[in-house]
Amino acid sequence: MSNHASFGLALLLSLTLLGAAMPAGAAVDPATIPDSNYVIVKDGHLSLNGQRVRYWGWIGHFNLEGKLNEFRVKAGDSPEVKAAKIKKTREVYDALAQRIADLGFNMVRWWGVGDWRNPDYTVGDGSDADLAAFALAALEKRGIRVWMTAFNDFGRADAEADASIIDDPATAAAWTAAVKALGRDTSPRKNDIGAWDPRMRAVHLRRMKEIADWPNHYKNGLRLGDDPQMAVWELTNEEWMYSHMVNGQWQSLPQFFRDELMARWSGFLKAKYGDDKALTKAWGFLLPGESMQKNSVLLLPLAKPNDGKAFNDANPAAIAALTASKQKLSRDDFTRRRGEDVMAFLFDVQLKYKVDRRDYAKTLGKSLKLSPLVLDTGPGHQIQSILLHQQGDASTMCTYLWQTATDRQQPRFPFISGLEETPRLAMGIPWVEIGRVPGKPFFVYEFQTNNPDMYRAEVPYRIAALGAIQDWDIINFHLFGRPNDPAEESPYSKPINYSHSGNNGSIEGVHFKNDEIYASAMKAAGAFFIHGSLKPVENPTVMTFGRESLYDPKSADYGGSFGDLSFKITPTAWRYGLYMQVDPEAEKDVITGPVVERGLNEACPIKPTDQITFDWQQSFMKFDAPAGVSWTGFFAKQTGPVRFDNGIALADVQVINDEGVNYPVTKDQLYVSFSAVADDGKPLAESKKVIVSLVSTSFNWGFKINEENVARGDLGYTGKPFEGQVNAQGEKGKPPVAYARAGAVVTTGPLKGMKYTMMDWALRPIGQGVVGETLTIPADKPVFYIELTR
Repeated sequence: MSNHASFGLALLLSLTLLGAAMPAGAAVDPATIPDSNYVIVKDGHLSLNGQRVRYWGWIGHFNLEGKLNEFRVKAGDSPEVKAAKIKKTREVYDALAQRIADLGFNMVRWWGVGDWRNPDYTVGDGSDADLAAFALAALEKRGIRVWMTAFNDFGRADAEADASIIDDPATAAAWTAAVKALGRDTSPRKNDIGAWDPRMRAVHLRRMKEIADWPNHYKNGLRLGDDPQMAVWELTNEEWMYSHMVNGQWQSLPQFFRDELMARWSGFLKAKYGDDKALTKAWGFLLPGESMQKNSVLLLPLAKPNDGKAFNDANPAAIAALTASKQKLSRDDFTRRRGEDVMAFLFDVQLKYKVDRRDYAKTLGKSLKLSPLVLDTGPGHQIQSILLHQQGDASTMCTYLWQTATDRQQPRFPFISGLEETPRLAMGIPWVEIGRVPGKPFFVYEFQTNNPDMYRAEVPYRIAALGAIQDWDIINFHLFGRPNDPAEESPYSKPINYSHSGNNGSIEGVHFKNDEIYASAMKAAGAFFIHGSLKPVENPTVMTFGRESLYDPKSADYGGSFGDLSFKITPTAWRYGLYMQVDPEAEKDVITGPVVERGLNEACPIKPTDQITFDWQQSFMKFDAPAGVSWTGFFAKQTGPVRFDNGIALADVQVINDEGVNYPVTKDQLYVSFSAVADDGKPLAESKKVIVSLVSTSFNWGFKINEENVARGDLGYTGKPFEGQVNAQGEKGKPPVAYARAGAVVTTGPLKGMKYTMMDWALRPIGQGVVGETLTIPADKPVFYIELTR
């Protein structure tokens, strides 16, 4: 954004915070916005104004909750009350935007709240759309780009009105009846009808245009589809269409929609084989009554055995035979060739649907045309998703960790550290280790470790390490949660969110809003990633998959893709780097470069580059690069200081445990995470700003795990997880979080002479000075991070 545009936005924000209405005028002409303002794909990576950029993303909601709910505008509010509520909400949103920037994030994966896409709002009306527009502008004011998810809401179809959205009176009544029978949301995440039904497609396209046309009146009416703040667009989130199709979820659709799919199946077979004789020869046999000409070839085998009855009512002979035999048909009952054709057909349906929406989206605005669009987020361990992402502007994947132990023989039960086993970023089969397509950017659309996690301070560095090895472009962290009230003295000094039985062990455990320890590690690890401070591997291994793997019927099963290569994916990615692609014209798979099999002669330590060391025997991970150094692990295993090539050293490590930490960090552990990283990407000796982080762990005061639950793979605990913490003795009213705070003496090397400011969790200075030969980081002070400047 030009300085003039930035000044204009700041002025508009100031006016609206004061309650002034923005003058009406013509919407911004996107032709006046330089192309260089948009994030684009260049040379296989993200680029802005000719320079490569990386994004460390925040996922959450600008949504009022708890006590802040009282500031929602309600019908009947007097003008004075309404104005006061809107002013307060803007203050909350503006403070949240600042908090996002202060924690080191430069991207938000945007999930709107309520009816925020309504275009008929005015500045200051307090509607969802008004507040969303304000929030987006507040983020832009701080240079934060957006990953836009709005296309996920393609909109519901109106059974009556939308029957005429295409000119086909002969099927209008049947379509209306089918939509009514469906009785649920018709957006893609709910069902995939739009992939083959022309009316549902038209509904989707209409809604896509409405979303692209949405005006931001805090930016002079700039359309969402033209807004350069939108750095990434996603077509759908976790639609998982191919998985749904091969698992037969379409069988529950009304018959009208099933018949449409079956007609397309027959057309696919006719185009490939011509007649039943050729089809029989290719497949070996047909079931009784099956015929392309009669539209009666059953769409099977699928992933699970089926009795066939639900597939196609147009084949009474086959249905009768199957009913009489009471037999469920599986892949073993058919030839591989038939199974391959089913897989190929279902992928063809998905691919044409996604490419169709991609091509339409690219016509809807300058941002949509220039900035990258991903065709789906997920699904995970599938060869077919790799080929799908090859049709988009980037590939993307997610992953989650859970670091509680289900085996009592784990030495740190009930917890585990990922630094004490060969490296991974998944709970089982690999996710983010796959799908890095040569020549395209790679985005982690979601990532998190689940709380409670004693050793979570290592996690941001682990994903930053793989992000460097694999040369990724975006890493998004899930989930910040809703904003807190900035008027409070310490808005974020609240209990850490935990997974617990009260919410089925679910989403709360991946909230990081109130987690000081984790946020400190995230901020420092983010600086490594954003600035590309760690170099990637030079010649990553490339796995190219041919048709034999692409259409293997066994890949319909979760975890069934990649065959024997599954055991080589994760260790190869961490040791040599690993890219993947699909060549539908080739028959066989080809591997170019070395591979490693998990558990078979794996080296230790692992050194993918000379800047990253992962030693699971000594239980640490180390970064040693000109622009930053980091060490995370169990310091008690070290025989002396941790030293880095530039003269920085970490020594005299100690951890002080607060009262109320039921899982203290002991002297025979000394688990710490340390880093000193340039926040401008320059070598530490030249950097104008350096972030220093040294943390250990923390828990809610009095928190204790129910070990019986953990040992059987469940999670529970004694006490209450949120407000009103109760310790094991039933005492109330103690501080919400108990810390194991780390301290050390740092030999400063290139940092000598810089000014330092120690910041607490509220981002208030609690210590200042000039860095000497050494810098002592106290374990008895609440140091969130240290900022060095020169």
